[in-house]
Amino acid sequence: MPDARRPASVLPRLLGLVILLLAAGLRFYRLDYQSYWNDEGNSRVLAAQDVPAILRNAAADIHPPGYYLLLKAWRALAGESEFALRGLSALAGVVLVALLFRLGREWFGPGAGLAAAAFGAVNPFLIYYAQEARMYALLATVGAASFWLAGRLSRGSWKWALGYVSVTALGLYVHYAFGFVVVAQNLAVLGHWLGQRGAKGRLAARQPNDLWPLPWLAGQLLLLILFAPWLPTAYRQLTGWPAAREFHPFGEAFLDLARYLAFGRTLPTSEALWGLAAVGGLAAVGAWRLAAEARMEPGSSRRPARLFAVWSLSLWLLVPAGLTLAFGLLTEAFSKFLLVAVPALALLLGAALAGQPALQRSPIGRWPVALAAGGLGLGLLWVTGLSLYNLYFNPAYFRDDYRGIARYLEALGRPGDAVITNAPNQAEAFDYYLRAGQPGRPPLFPLPDSRPLDPARTAAQLADITGHYERIFVLYWGDAQADPERFIESWLNANTFTAGDQWFGQVRLATYAAARPAAEPAALSGARFGPAIRLDGYTLRAAGRRPGDIVQITFFWRTEAALAARYKVFVHLYGDVNAPPLAQQDGEPGGGLTLTTTWAPGQRYADNHGLLLPAELPPGEYRLMAGLYDLVTGERLPAAGPGAAGDRLDLGPIVVGPP
Repeated sequence: MPDARRPASVLPRLLGLVILLLAAGLRFYRLDYQSYWNDEGNSRVLAAQDVPAILRNAAADIHPPGYYLLLKAWRALAGESEFALRGLSALAGVVLVALLFRLGREWFGPGAGLAAAAFGAVNPFLIYYAQEARMYALLATVGAASFWLAGRLSRGSWKWALGYVSVTALGLYVHYAFGFVVVAQNLAVLGHWLGQRGAKGRLAARQPNDLWPLPWLAGQLLLLILFAPWLPTAYRQLTGWPAAREFHPFGEAFLDLARYLAFGRTLPTSEALWGLAAVGGLAAVGAWRLAAEARMEPGSSRRPARLFAVWSLSLWLLVPAGLTLAFGLLTEAFSKFLLVAVPALALLLGAALAGQPALQRSPIGRWPVALAAGGLGLGLLWVTGLSLYNLYFNPAYFRDDYRGIARYLEALGRPGDAVITNAPNQAEAFDYYLRAGQPGRPPLFPLPDSRPLDPARTAAQLADITGHYERIFVLYWGDAQADPERFIESWLNANTFTAGDQWFGQVRLATYAAARPAAEPAALSGARFGPAIRLDGYTLRAAGRRPGDIVQITFFWRTEAALAARYKVFVHLYGDVNAPPLAQQDGEPGGGLTLTTTWAPGQRYADNHGLLLPAELPPGEYRLMAGLYDLVTGERLPAAGPGAAGDRLDLGPIVVGPP
């Protein structure tokens, strides 16, 4: 006779398989579409080193060595392409979805497991970091595995105890934020024990699924022993590493935190409000169910396991979120630490959609509440779709495009070029695409080579580079940590000619012409711009010019009164002065470091500008014109005096020869 229960037991597994396939598809889709960014370049280089080198580098970094050691083994099997190295994180993300299904089913029933897995499968925050060759996807997965094993310690088998200790120790070596998980687990166990007390304050009789103090404390002691060799390094790095912290009003911070957890970093909070309302509604239903589970009859054999599940889920979500806010880590740079709490949110939402005990107690009936929960779930998925679209297709949310920078420089490159990166690890990511040192490729100079930056040493290195190369391309990223005083940029602005910059993601590529700027004007002017600014004169470097060269000009400005507005200088190249410019360079004086609002009346300011001639510019005679405009309004200042033409100053003709 057929087993009437088989369809009920098979269907959840089939649906679970479909959800796993969906999770895999979303994580492996376009896995190599974007280039490695800064930190991924560091992962790639470390994974290629031997174990002692990995340990030494990790000891000097803010991350422990566990992920890099695993990535080294993975790299030996898969290779080091973007798809290969990111594949470890993508696989970890799929395993996390399987763990959500298992945890939800064991804690709250099959429906909760399916719903939690579905939310985890499509969560943009989880997917974003599952497509990155860093440790954060693994961090979330190991955290979920640790909670699952923690709930099984009561079964009396050493394999569960050893499994819990091994997985949790791995988490501590993967990332220091795993400490959030350990704190949440111990608070959950404490709450579980207190919840098991009898009416007179004594511990109730031990239940088959109870968590008893001695094995748990023994496991925590073993964890401490396993992490002890790295503990002094962790303490030194966590207490001494510079970190820009931000503290926001609670309402704003709460919304941002919820947006990160539910929709990730590929959607602004202002566009996620409807989805956040849906998350809030479902979370309220989930909390209702948790309260119902906590009120289970004390005599029930399922009570200890369910009580531990309630405590675990609550603290798994609240501890990382609360500590992130308390430590001022709710920033774009540190928001990824919240990833450890996303599985807890998925389980809470899963419990909301499958909360039969709570629904049956609803005063308005089961079906109205079920329909409301379903509607909230659809609203959540709609906003999730918007975030996923941005993740895959919106360049505004793409990672830093070192591949694009390399292709741009290759198209523009010629002998005499050099590239500088101004932050640690940038060279590792960029060199993968530039392949510096190969024939025809420009040399790459990572600066500064120490933290904090040594001004005298760095100035000597910059002088040596600019003394040997004609065009310098600088990749600016992470100035706040690598060069907070902007020493490199200030030195280049004072000693070379800035030819403009452009953004590739969060990386700013600036171009400089390496030549000694003029100390005095070669051509006197006296032209005036607006009521207060006067151009004493300028020097136009008279070198031979051909396409790809940088026209070098130094302006000598003076103001007769303090300026309240910030003005930008523009330099335009014209074939026909009545037509759009063929090339242009816009920038605030001093490369943005000598703002007009800081000018003292009567003092003269030297201001270097470089104009990059297009590679396709035909030989011939062109005119060079310059002026100033308001940074905010874009309105140009009127020009007056010799060579003035409306709102521009004619600097005369220049001749461009053949390539």
